[in-house]
Parts: sequence; structure tokens; C-alpha cells
Amino acid sequence: MQPKTISQGKPGEKFVTDYKTIIEAEQSQFCQITANTLPIFLTDEAAQAKGWSGRMVPGVMTMSCSIGLLEQAGFLDDVIAFMGADKLRYLAPVYVGDTIHVEVEFIEKRPIKDGSRNVIIYKYKTYNQDGLAVLEAQNA
Repeated sequence: MQPKTISQGKPGEKFVTDYKTIIEAEQSQFCQITANTLPIFLTDEAAQAKGWSGRMVPGVMTMSCSIGLLEQAGFLDDVIAFMGADKLRYLAPVYVGDTIHVEVEFIEKRPIKDGSRNVIIYKYKTYNQDGLAVLEAQNA
């Protein structure tokens, strides 16, 4: 049975999120807000001229959407701070219109010095609609 929150998970447990399709309007807004104005993010033609099959989603947007899927699943409901992402790798491109989901594994839970809270380490992989891993990271 899936734990309600990440702090209830046990090392070795794995879970899968729901799916999200990254639509053009979201990608455009993300690029505008974050000033990601590389041509490969702006038009299919520019991306194809660089050898890609179409307009790409910035890697940081894929990471943000992955964390969002974890939040929607309730895994992060009791988190009080995001301490960092380690071993972050972009494994394959994500394109506008791709549908992603996340597989998460709980790695470690250790108490802070005063024992009042825990630091929780988890790793995750994000996959596209074809089952291709597009991103992996380990977070605390």
C-alpha cells in the first residue's frame, strides 16, 4: 500500500505518480517566465535545424513538472524544506506534447541532530509516454 506522505515511506519502497502531458501553452509560459529563449524552445523549425524532432521542453521544466507530480500524489505533503537535488541527469529530450510520469524510490530516512524531524532521501526517474527515461535525480 502506498504511504500517504514521503515521511511514511520506508527505504526500498517504490511508487508511481499519475501522468501529465506538457502542452504548448505551459511550455511557452515557462520559457517566458524563466527567460529560456533558446531557439530550440521557441519553434519546431529551430529545434529541427539543430537535429531534434521538434520543439523541446527545457530540462528544468521537466524537473519542475516531476516534482509537481510528486506533490500531486501527496508524497511531499509533510515536507518543510527542499534541501537539494543530487545526481540530476537529463537522459533524453522531452518535447511539447509529451506525457510524463515519475517513479520514486525511498532511499533513506535519518533524524536531524535534535531528533525532532527527519531528512528523507529519495530518488526518482521520469519517463515519457514511450517508457523512455528522460530524467533522474536524487533529492533530500
